[in-house]
Amino acid sequence: MKLFSSFLIVLSSAWFSFGQSSFVITPAGTDPTIDNAIDYATDIWSQYLNSPVPIKIKVIYADLTSSGPLAITIPNGRKDFSSAPIDSTWYATSLANALEGTELNAGEVDMDIYVNSYVNYYFGTDGLPGPGQYDFVSIFLHEIAHGLGILSLTKVENGEGSFGYVTLSSIFPLPSSFPFPVLEGLPSVWDRFIVNSTGQQLIDQALFANPSTALRTQFQSNNLFFTGSMATAANGGNNPRMFAPGTYAYGSSLQHFNESTFPLSSGNSLMTPYSGVQEVEHLPGDILMGALQDVGWSTNVVEINEQEAANNIELFPNPAADFIELNFGEMNEGLVELTILDLAGNVVVTQSANSNITKLDVSKLPSGTYFCAVSGDMSGYLRFVKE
Repeated sequence: MKLFSSFLIVLSSAWFSFGQSSFVITPAGTDPTIDNAIDYATDIWSQYLNSPVPIKIKVIYADLTSSGPLAITIPNGRKDFSSAPIDSTWYATSLANALEGTELNAGEVDMDIYVNSYVNYYFGTDGLPGPGQYDFVSIFLHEIAHGLGILSLTKVENGEGSFGYVTLSSIFPLPSSFPFPVLEGLPSVWDRFIVNSTGQQLIDQALFANPSTALRTQFQSNNLFFTGSMATAANGGNNPRMFAPGTYAYGSSLQHFNESTFPLSSGNSLMTPYSGVQEVEHLPGDILMGALQDVGWSTNVVEINEQEAANNIELFPNPAADFIELNFGEMNEGLVELTILDLAGNVVVTQSANSNITKLDVSKLPSGTYFCAVSGDMSGYLRFVKE
């Protein structure tokens, strides 16, 4: 069924950025179990994003029918505010507020998220949906990302593709709780990073008139890419491939990374357009975090001095509840020192390892994402999630 609508390690000088964001949720049709899952998902996002302005979400849990989407996000938007990095460009209001440092949309939420109550959702937070169940936390994390600015203002109508002519009726016959803006034929900041295989920027009207059949052809080419430098670096220096199927799909085309390019096993599947039953992804992934930085977000990024991820060391279980074990394989001579860091770079656990398998107690750590730094004869950093 369609979804409408890791943490980035940079090898550089050693320092840790800090700061977090908060969320304000206005629920409709939910219950305490659903609210708990919503809070769990927003707590995950709050660790990664820096904003002095709370991110406001209205969540509507309602029957969108069996043929409807799993969920859909309608982001609020702003352009040409005083701190906007690029003129004549739409920014998700949550991002605009973060850039401006103050609330630009008093009395309005930053996004409406409709969740289809017809769907058999699993509302637990342990990532263990049963047969036939969709993992709510994974879906909700995905939808929030759209409201943070992972969105394209493209559409295809009357045989022509366009930027910035989307109306609320174009997206889905659901109301927004805020006045839906007139987009004036302007792109989103996300749209500015879309290119074809020859590197042509799709918003360049010297190449592609807006609207035009030429844009429609590009939108349906199955050969489009995102060129943000941070997302590209996180993808091994390659521009991440976008979802641009031969038949344009409102709410999906150009708003996601390509499904087959980024399967669940890649760790970067949260922003692909489809989610299957029992599919779980509770981390944004390096590429999505890079893309959020590219569109303008300040994020909590750990920068590590001349270190690489410790790929030769196994850490399990991940996610962890009470403990983690590190399997060093064949230990080199000498002790290995272990240090667990939170996202702000605070040391929360230290321990020495003198055997091939070492267990660390993490039961008292708050839920969230952590790094285990290994130093000594073997060195590196391993990321894990504490449930």
